[in-house]
Amino acid sequence: MSKLIPRRTIDAVRQMVDVALSIIGIECVIYIPTAGSYSTAEKLDVWSEQSDYTYTSYSGMVFVEWNASTRKLKQLGLFVEGGLPILGRFGNKLTALEGSSIGVEAEVDIPIRSYFRISPEYIPSDYAGIEDFEIVDIAIDQQHDAVLTKMYSIAPRRVQKS
Repeated sequence: MSKLIPRRTIDAVRQMVDVALSIIGIECVIYIPTAGSYSTAEKLDVWSEQSDYTYTSYSGMVFVEWNASTRKLKQLGLFVEGGLPILGRFGNKLTALEGSSIGVEAEVDIPIRSYFRISPEYIPSDYAGIEDFEIVDIAIDQQHDAVLTKMYSIAPRRVQKS
């Protein structure tokens, strides 16, 4: 039996994910590093800083699971000790907020080191005062489900205050 998913099925599931996010998701602005700054900063490895990245902003929807259960994380292949990560799901299409393609909706890959900003009214009291959350890991990696859903481990973004 083939483990390949037909393209029509992928498109249908993606469309359903987008519909579900339009109902239960939170509006956010997603900042994705440009390809050039990402490759340059990644060469610096642990010495890279947030200022080494240049970001392009997009508007989109996110569904955040603030308290994912250990059982769910194990199903996703995430084995953690101590603190549980926050999980975020994004829609398949984002709307550009800058550049020559303002207002254009497109499919965009969201790499690690991207971050998003949501309104404080949707953030639980555990994270009071934090509006920016960074993509720290891909929750579904190297599985066929990664084609269908874009789920990530997220963490509050650390910003140096001067």
